[in-house]
Amino acid sequence: MDLQKVRVLLFMGITFLGVMLYGAWQKEHAQFAQEAVKSAPAGMDAPMAVASQMTSAKSDIPTLHAGVQPEHIEDTSGRLVEVSTEALSIKIDRRGGDIVYAALLDYPLEQSEPEAPFVLLDSSVDRLYLAQSGLIGDMAPDAPNEGRGVYETAEVENHIDGSVSVKLVWDAPSGDARVTKQFQFPSHGYLVDVSYRVDNLGDNPWTATPYFQFKRTPTEKKKTGMLGLQTFQGAAISTPEKRYQKLSYEKMKDKPVNKTVEGGWAAMVEHYFLSAWVPLQDAHLRYFSRGDQHNHYYVGFVAEPIDVKPKESQTARAQLYLGPEITDELRQIAPGLELTVDYGVLWPISQLLFWFLKHAHDLLGNWGFSIIAVTMLVKLAFYRLSAASYRSMGNMRKLQPRINQLKADCGEDKQRFSQEVMELYRREKINPLGGCLPILIQIPVFIALYYVLLESVELRHAPFVLWIQDLSAHDPYYVLPILMGLSMLLQQRLNPAPPDPIQARVMMLMPIVFTVLFMNFPAGLVLYWFMNNLLSMLQQWVIMRKIERA
Repeated sequence: MDLQKVRVLLFMGITFLGVMLYGAWQKEHAQFAQEAVKSAPAGMDAPMAVASQMTSAKSDIPTLHAGVQPEHIEDTSGRLVEVSTEALSIKIDRRGGDIVYAALLDYPLEQSEPEAPFVLLDSSVDRLYLAQSGLIGDMAPDAPNEGRGVYETAEVENHIDGSVSVKLVWDAPSGDARVTKQFQFPSHGYLVDVSYRVDNLGDNPWTATPYFQFKRTPTEKKKTGMLGLQTFQGAAISTPEKRYQKLSYEKMKDKPVNKTVEGGWAAMVEHYFLSAWVPLQDAHLRYFSRGDQHNHYYVGFVAEPIDVKPKESQTARAQLYLGPEITDELRQIAPGLELTVDYGVLWPISQLLFWFLKHAHDLLGNWGFSIIAVTMLVKLAFYRLSAASYRSMGNMRKLQPRINQLKADCGEDKQRFSQEVMELYRREKINPLGGCLPILIQIPVFIALYYVLLESVELRHAPFVLWIQDLSAHDPYYVLPILMGLSMLLQQRLNPAPPDPIQARVMMLMPIVFTVLFMNFPAGLVLYWFMNNLLSMLQQWVIMRKIERA
């Protein structure tokens, strides 16, 4: 196969890749719209219209034995405790002490409406997503035969450093025990301490089993993206055997998890944001996942039972993360939690690219200029290999008159023409595939950067210059895709012209096809490709000038 056919096949492959990325981007962009969540503005009473319906919940209590429990709907009016910090707007239901609403005040849902925060947890019927925890036992707040208990009193304390603590108190009907559930919210952060203190006031031992879980109704059914180029949404757990195990909704229902390990964490993952229960890392826990007939999905863990002797006290605790997927912060909370930033199969390259991007941003203060800086670093890293390829293409271009003469001599005998061209390449010691290497090198970097721009919350709503105010969204005026297409057209002029007219027409269509495909790609990705083309042209032009003068 001659060089020009190989080039056409390569460009067709990249076009197919572009179609896949386009489909994945379109799907993720649609999913991120969050549909009905936008109805919740920043005010504390925003979800009240829909918070009046949620599951009660015998079925919310993790079963310590097999069995299916009934489901019913109840009114939560008058039971919600409201909490606000600099970073979070929270609502806690006194039944069970569940967090039924969490809005991230620093992250608007839409860039055009900065006052409407992104809602992570919600108790609305069409998007049920709760952080639940409790104590299971016959005389505990979560009694399997009685359902979730109601904490009668609630105390909210705002501290001078901006942090907020919430205490919920439950007294056993017999008067023999008191359970105090406490939340400690930081002033500006997303890691919440959740603890239980059990005071045994009676004369007999008191036993209960702590559990921590998420309950969620998917907003839409999970679909598979082309070749897996879709960000993951679902549950995840971490164990010593496997630091990051994804659990799709289908797997949670068809192959529920049930394993006992030490440490780890359990999380619900979605685009840009995360909720995670993190236990003490030396604790022995039973991790579980399940789906029920009501389209509710659960993931979490059950801790070892706590036995409280008469007139004594004991505590149980875990941490709850409700916030953005910021890699550095997640890495400090628990081992492997940073892997929930789903960079796909090329995650090592993506993490390296983001490391360079982040450090460039620390210096430049603009993610767009950071992308340009990383593009230059990538070109520098592959400079020698690219130079060898461009020299090969330059030498082939010098042979173009001789190839045209061979075509004229061979006439319609295409097989003879191909053989003569390959023999010419052999005599001149030219690798006909050498010019294709820069394209092949760019493909994994392109895909890895695609995931960086798609998954890194730091780039969400990040402005560049002038009209580009969100590098994670498409260019609203399509200027960058058009410039990128023009750069591809100019780059083609530096390459040897295909001798076959059909191939030449196909090659001429490629800039148009790519321009259309890149119309709805993230502006940051198009910026990378455009700058890469410019730097490639500059390097190729310099090398070819040297060859022509030689």
